[in-house]
Amino acid sequence: MLKLKELRQEKGLYQKDIAQILHKTITCICDWERGRTEPNLQDLTQIADYFQVSTDYLLGRSDDIGLVEINSELTQDQKELLSLYNQMSFQDKNQ
Repeated sequence: MLKLKELRQEKGLYQKDIAQILHKTITCICDWERGRTEPNLQDLTQIADYFQVSTDYLLGRSDDIGLVEINSELTQDQKELLSLYNQMSFQDKNQ
């Protein structure tokens, strides 16, 4: 999970921020970043969704970030809404 720390820092987030977003403890996030433990499949998916990267990129299996290109036919309002949606927690998206 070496990419988690890099992605978190690129967004200017602290471990406590990611812990709150994913409903985990700071210790859990720290352990993931240091490779002591690994996230389960659901957590891995939530992290990838939040940062808008592929799970392979997140796991260090690929250098291809895997971002989905936003359709150029979308209006600016639609692009902004999609961006906000992508930043929501997994649970909020399900609601």
